[in-house]
Amino acid sequence: MNPSMSSVAVTQRSPVRSPPFEHQQPFFLLRWLDSAWFPWAWMALWAGAQVGHALVSWHFFATGAALLSSDATGAGLHMYATHPQLQIGPLAFLAATPLNGLASWLSGAITAASIAATAPAMLQSLSRLPGLTISNRQRGLAAGVLMPVWAELAVHYAHLDDALALVLLVGAIHAVARSRPLAAALLLAASAGAKPWALAFVPLLLLLPRVRWRRAAAVWSAAVVAAWLPFVVADPRTLHAGGFSIPNVASSSLRALGITAASTPSWDRPVQLLVGVVLGAVAVHRGRWLVVPAVVLAVRMLLDPGAYPYYTAGLVLATVAVDVGWRQTRWPWVSMGVVAGLYAVRFMGLMTPTDAELGWLRAATLLAVLTVEPGPDWRKHPSYVLPERLRARRVRALIVRLGFIHTPSARPAVSAASDPQSPDLAILMGRPS
Repeated sequence: MNPSMSSVAVTQRSPVRSPPFEHQQPFFLLRWLDSAWFPWAWMALWAGAQVGHALVSWHFFATGAALLSSDATGAGLHMYATHPQLQIGPLAFLAATPLNGLASWLSGAITAASIAATAPAMLQSLSRLPGLTISNRQRGLAAGVLMPVWAELAVHYAHLDDALALVLLVGAIHAVARSRPLAAALLLAASAGAKPWALAFVPLLLLLPRVRWRRAAAVWSAAVVAAWLPFVVADPRTLHAGGFSIPNVASSSLRALGITAASTPSWDRPVQLLVGVVLGAVAVHRGRWLVVPAVVLAVRMLLDPGAYPYYTAGLVLATVAVDVGWRQTRWPWVSMGVVAGLYAVRFMGLMTPTDAELGWLRAATLLAVLTVEPGPDWRKHPSYVLPERLRARRVRALIVRLGFIHTPSARPAVSAASDPQSPDLAILMGRPS
């Protein structure tokens, strides 16, 4: 070939532009994080890690389910009066009843696997809330934070009541977002029927149009009463079951707040519900309805004499909803803070804080959640701005690629097909319908 012709051909060839750095294929670990299967695989990994010490609390559910379906003295509708330690809603026992005929280890294993599967399913469900677009990276990062703690709830403890209450709560969130008052009321009542502390989620109904929320509140009240009234009518001593107390452990935030009673104070449970409802109503009034579950659970944990690790799973799920739904950040910063302050700090080996220090850290973390969620709306400000001297294209692109700051393509956005005037979208974005 003539060298001159080769030179001309080269000079006339159109240059091939490399894609922008931030849109190139990410590191292979980030590709895994973005994949649809990652939350399921990550959940399976952590569930497997808990198998060696699994089903710690399953005997409560097996016993309660057997009592609920028994005609023996002190069973059936008398079970709460004679067994006040069963601080579990009747709906959870009803859900466990079909497994009564199986060996305890098998029924527990089936339940643990089912609870574990709900975590990635709920995460996917949250990404389908109307008016929101949650990126694969957001979902993957949220899964990375949620699944280790959820495995504690699902496999180690097998707490069917907490899991059922939270699954029904997610269903109620969808019903509220779609302005379906009857479904929202029944789902929230069912959540309370699985776990009594879920009564404090009722402020979510205030998000409905005024002409509907009153009727929804009436339906919710009737459904809650219907779940518990048969037990009270059959044995009025059931009313005293709520006074059952647990030890006020040294690592509880209640002790850090100065409440040094040996067990649950008589005022504690009512105050948990009352403060949770009030702060939840304030959050709805301020247009921050997605923070209601996090506020309710943070109040419950702050004023609880126990400090069981499975408590944290519900709060992490609630703060994930806040991070990806209300704050709309790529990294689930609030959830990461909750896991660090309430869960990971317990597994630091020789550096693990003392019980008293754990209590102080627990109280500080929960108070921080209660400050961040109803506090200033940080969404109006850039989450991170690079100093001028670091704004070189490749440096910034690398940081974007790792997910520490936003790009317009990565930020969750309202679908273009959504009608900005629709009630559902107005509700989600915190505007009055």
